[in-house]
Amino acid sequence: MALISWLVGRSRGSLIPLSLGFYLIAMSLLFISINISSAYSVKKELTNLGEAAINRAAHSINIPAYYAQLNQFSGKKRVPLDCIKAGRTFNDLIGKSLIYGKNISIERFDCNLFDLSATISISARFPLDVPFFNLEQFKTFDIRTIIGASSVYIPN
Repeated sequence: MALISWLVGRSRGSLIPLSLGFYLIAMSLLFISINISSAYSVKKELTNLGEAAINRAAHSINIPAYYAQLNQFSGKKRVPLDCIKAGRTFNDLIGKSLIYGKNISIERFDCNLFDLSATISISARFPLDVPFFNLEQFKTFDIRTIIGASSVYIPN
């Protein structure tokens, strides 16, 4: 009986290593969540800038094709676009824009007579370095977004 009470009353170890382990896991998860929210913020800002630029580029009307009424017999009326002017406008607007001091690169710009689409991207660095993950792929990230605009004619 004395042996049992002695074993039950005796401390078997310290909780400090366990607490330290939980602390390190919690801090790592906090850093990872901050980095993910930062990447989401960059993606949202890149999409907003791209949509603004492509919508502005979609205002470039091909005047001869517009007055020739290329799709006058179509049930879905659309305004014809000047692809060269739209591409120049889009490149100028994206070239002037910066996100957190980083330049935006245009990977692809497509234009047919009635639709515009583009793929833009940015390469950035995470704001926090996650402990124990000192690999280069965990320090930088590439964000890519696809945007588009159409020239639907809405009569008055």
